[in-house]
Amino acid sequence: MRTPDSTSPTPLLAPPCGQARRYWMRWKALAACALFVLASSAFRPPLEPAMTVVIDAGHGGKDPGNLGTGRYRTVEKDITLAVALKTAAYIEERVPDVKVIMTRTGDTYPTLPERVAMANENQADLLLSIHCDSFSKPAAFGSSTFVMGLEKSEASLRVAQKENAVLFEEDKAAASGFDPNDPDTFIALALRQEIYLDRSLELADLIQQQFRERVGRKDRGVRQANYYVTTYANMPSVLVELGFLTNPTEEDFLRSEQGQDFMASALFRAFRSYADHWFNLESAVQSQTGNPIQEEPQPMEGHTQDSTESSTPGWFDTIESDCAGSPCFAVQAASSRRGGPLEDVTGTVIPHVTTEKKGGVHKYRVGSSPSYAVACRMRDTLRLNGFPDAFVVAFDGNQRIPLEEALKRRRN
Repeated sequence: MRTPDSTSPTPLLAPPCGQARRYWMRWKALAACALFVLASSAFRPPLEPAMTVVIDAGHGGKDPGNLGTGRYRTVEKDITLAVALKTAAYIEERVPDVKVIMTRTGDTYPTLPERVAMANENQADLLLSIHCDSFSKPAAFGSSTFVMGLEKSEASLRVAQKENAVLFEEDKAAASGFDPNDPDTFIALALRQEIYLDRSLELADLIQQQFRERVGRKDRGVRQANYYVTTYANMPSVLVELGFLTNPTEEDFLRSEQGQDFMASALFRAFRSYADHWFNLESAVQSQTGNPIQEEPQPMEGHTQDSTESSTPGWFDTIESDCAGSPCFAVQAASSRRGGPLEDVTGTVIPHVTTEKKGGVHKYRVGSSPSYAVACRMRDTLRLNGFPDAFVVAFDGNQRIPLEEALKRRRN
């Protein structure tokens, strides 16, 4: 046996050759796995956000907004930015799959068209514009939320039609069937505007509920007005008046860190309820149907209803028709130029349907209820069963009235 000389490495300081090789191979395998994981995470495309919300801090830069009582250097643009940033932080921290876009993050002044263009070009799912109110009398106080005014909807429709006409000229594939010369284009846009208004009203109601119940603010209600950001945004949009800076008590509250936290938290809670409802619902519609659903009902030629052909779908039982007073809430499920009965995807005629014909278009109204909540449940059921564009409408007798007016009557 050879004995190590003075120049040989000491055998006791290193494992035998076979064991060293096993350690080396194991280390190489672990290193390769680590590199693979890092490479995979580096080159994996980012996940698409569940939704995109644009938060607009009103005014800014050269436009201070209202000056409040004049007791402080803080003005409207400062408070709206503070609350907007806090609201964005709440969303980004607690709902990470939502993309938040700010129209401004500092003391800058994007114009109104620039703010709306930012939301439209990013194909946002929601626009939230934050402001503070003022009045000539310092006693005025309270919070309110505004949505698109009905009298302005015609103008916004014309703008939307013009934008779609440009899209059609540039890229017919991207236009998705919107022909600017087809009267049905305007009808489809009108339906979309109604859906935006319906959703805007729902979010506005959630915001006012949070302000009233969680922050203890005076509820000045949900209103409709001709604000630019709510009129020309191609998505549900609301404009929030946090309170009156011309009221000393309310100004002190909105200037305080705690007051801004409370208002931002209320906006976040309302947004979260809205997002949970709509985006869970829409994913359910997509997963259940698999394919796009035609907006118009398609009656089967020569088809007659026969109770022996198939059993009545169970979801028909959820449609109520029990409104005898005024106002009443119903669900507009579809519109069609062809007419005929309103049928589900199996060809079964849906119960409690009223048809109204205007301008050569048949509008199908389903159910009726004195409760807005019941009408919303019927709307959601219809959306899950082949009518994704269904929305709530309100009536006084046979006369359709603004949804906001009907909600106000019910509250009073």
